Amino acid sequence: MAGPTAESIAGSLKRYRVMAYIVGVVLIIFVAAIIAKNVFHVIDSDTYLAIAHGWLFMIYLLCALDLSLRMRWSLPRILFVGVAGTIPFLSFVAENRVMSWVHAELGSIDTNSGTRPM
Repeated sequence: MAGPTAESIAGSLKRYRVMAYIVGVVLIIFVAAIIAKNVFHVIDSDTYLAIAHGWLFMIYLLCALDLSLRMRWSLPRILFVGVAGTIPFLSFVAENRVMSWVHAELGSIDTNSGTRPM
């Protein structure tokens, strides 16, 4: 059975990067809402943000798992990428780290076309 192609990895990487940014931004907004609710008593509820982050985090985990399995990463690396969506700002750090891992393992990959530049 052949391994994943550069195109499939590029697509998986793009999906992961998009979800890492979305989950990171929503998590920061959610933490700000928690602080606004509990410290400053400015808002009444953060329920909708909690639900949104939960659903987006599940999608993020699927994207991270897809990329991790395609790249055949070790369990500690998979866990780091998965947990990164639960700590504010860490998803941005993990996204940067993932990009460097992919480029180190595959060389430069064009995430728009899924091919390696000549």
